[in-house]
Amino acid sequence: MSSAPSGRRKRLRSAVSIFQGSKTSPHGRDGERRGSGSESIYQTQRALDDCKMLVQEFNTQVALYRELVISIGDVSVTCPSLHAEMHKTRTRGCEMAYQAHQKLAAISGPEDGEIHPEICRLYIQLQCCLEMYTTEMLKSICLLGSLQFHRKGKEPCAPPKILDTKVEESSEVPILEDTSSSPTDIQQHLWQVSTDIENIERDMREMKNLLSKLRETMPLPLKNQDCARTNADH
Repeated sequence: MSSAPSGRRKRLRSAVSIFQGSKTSPHGRDGERRGSGSESIYQTQRALDDCKMLVQEFNTQVALYRELVISIGDVSVTCPSLHAEMHKTRTRGCEMAYQAHQKLAAISGPEDGEIHPEICRLYIQLQCCLEMYTTEMLKSICLLGSLQFHRKGKEPCAPPKILDTKVEESSEVPILEDTSSSPTDIQQHLWQVSTDIENIERDMREMKNLLSKLRETMPLPLKNQDCARTNADH
């Protein structure tokens, strides 16, 4: 008689232990959520730091390019080396601008959602840097065009000729015109300047297109602010 209730109690205890073993503790679930949340925050902060560093480097590159543009036409600066340095700096700057835009777009989230203040600040910085960059490119085109026009005006129509072939007692060398810039050198320089202008115009178009994309993808509050500023300028 007593064995039946005892058997039922054993089966009941085993069933309860099974359910208890399969049940996950609420504290365990909270810990998992906290862990995944901390990892997400860490990844977002790391991406934000990378983007911040890129924008800062791009800002420095724009400043370097500006210093080179100021040197266009300076007689104390060697033209070939200046053109090569300008091309190198400008190319690197364009690469940084593309990378910064891609990283910033990846971490900005929904357009109308809540945006981290640091992301808004980076959008403004990148936009201002791009605007300054295209302005410096336009300035360099104008300066190079002026230099090209000046060089064309000095281009000789005929090879240098001897002005005086009389041999004097003090010198046996004929007196020649100034040949510091030969026709070949001038033609080479004009070709280099024309090539530089074409490359700068191409890069300026690409940066203007990137600036338009940046304005399209920026957070809604900044987009409204930018539209209001544009309308006020017009």
